[in-house]
Amino acid sequence: MTPKLVLIAHDTDSRDDRASAWAAARGFALDWRVPAEGDGLPPIEDAAGVIIYGGKQDVSQKHELTCLLDELRYVEAALKRETPVLGLCLGGQLLAHALGQHVGRNPSGAVEYGYYDLVPTKAGAELFGSGLKVLESHWEGWFETPAGAVALGSTEHFSQQAFRYGANAYGFQFHPEATLGALTRWVGRRAPARHAMPGAHAPERQLADNLIHDAPLGGWFHGFLDSWIGAQAPIAQTSIGQTSMMAAAE
Repeated sequence: MTPKLVLIAHDTDSRDDRASAWAAARGFALDWRVPAEGDGLPPIEDAAGVIIYGGKQDVSQKHELTCLLDELRYVEAALKRETPVLGLCLGGQLLAHALGQHVGRNPSGAVEYGYYDLVPTKAGAELFGSGLKVLESHWEGWFETPAGAVALGSTEHFSQQAFRYGANAYGFQFHPEATLGALTRWVGRRAPARHAMPGAHAPERQLADNLIHDAPLGGWFHGFLDSWIGAQAPIAQTSIGQTSMMAAAE
């Protein structure tokens, strides 16, 4: 049976990302679900792995948006089975919350929109090397390292940018999956007041920085995916295949 990745999105216009392009090229079956649009979630035992994307929702809305409660329960089930989980931005915040952490606003009022320096912890140096420029798009995301998890990196404004729980559950505050198309959509529909908040970069800077930092971040992310769940992929990695996947994701 072809291994299946469950991809949990929070809208219907975000399927041009690097993670799903990588997974399709490696032969995984993709099971897209949008609980915010009424989709149910499949049995966790059918999933080789779970990727939870970002979205406009906030963890603090979980009692208003029952879809978030459904996702939290799904994350808990995945952790119990030790199913690989990757949470991106809101997905990483949901993972942290499922592990017992309150997620909220930065006490300083800072937000992150644009590219920022990720500084690895000692444990994170194996994953991030000496550091990366990473794409951020969030105004919540302040939490402590969950109990039993390993902090992997921080930025100037947010101390929790990446953590690992167990062998194969990762929460990233940043967006290595995002293409230029995604960034352009986000900048275009974001309320202008968000770009005036402390820590935010102007839209034109975000798009200009994409030309510099996108390719290295995308290359790093493909390597991460190979190490995270690539061993379960039906199609083996080759240098030609990797080049094709990167081109398809742009």
